[in-house]
Amino acid sequence: MPIVRPEQVIDIDALLAVARPGDQDDHERVLELAKEAAGRPGAAIYERRVIGAIEGDSVAIGDVTFSARPLSRLFSTGMEVFPYVATCGPGMADYRNKLTDPLEQYWWDLIMQNAVGCARKALFAEIEKIEGFAPVSVNPGSIEMWPISNQPALFSLIGDVEKMIGVTVAPSFLMLPLKSISGIIFRGGGGFTHNCCLCDRENCEGRVAPYDAKLKADLESSMYI
Repeated sequence: MPIVRPEQVIDIDALLAVARPGDQDDHERVLELAKEAAGRPGAAIYERRVIGAIEGDSVAIGDVTFSARPLSRLFSTGMEVFPYVATCGPGMADYRNKLTDPLEQYWWDLIMQNAVGCARKALFAEIEKIEGFAPVSVNPGSIEMWPISNQPALFSLIGDVEKMIGVTVAPSFLMLPLKSISGIIFRGGGGFTHNCCLCDRENCEGRVAPYDAKLKADLESSMYI
């Protein structure tokens, strides 16, 4: 289970764009917090797996079977996929408890979100370099057709995620630290480029791809080819 640690722990320009410090003192404090975070880097972990039998909405990966229509439509038997978890890391999560100022807590939440993004970006870059394709991913809980309750099964495909990068799954199926993301990387196709393609929520600041109503209808249809 390879571990990827990002060279760029924090994207300062992206952080400042969302933090929007009000004056020079705030600006300097955000940079101080970012410097603190740089000493507590996030990480990502992944495993190479092969898709087994696909029957109806069921997809077998190793000894785990997911019942999720989007997976059965987007994957094919014999395809190599890469289950993964990326996180800001427990070091960043623990440091937040030391902050008492609400504004600093808010900035630190933005920093942790930025950090998990950098870890995920480093992971995707490594997969692209090794495998020679631009990776895309599906994530449990990000699309209604693949519920977050699949989180423990996904973790089991990777191994001891807690031991390796400090991420656990709570009884609610949320990951701890909260600023973590899990999913399955694969070679995209059929018009799917991101979970956002299947989400019709309007005015979402995190949107990176337009909603594709036809693609969603196709994936939900039993006649999808």
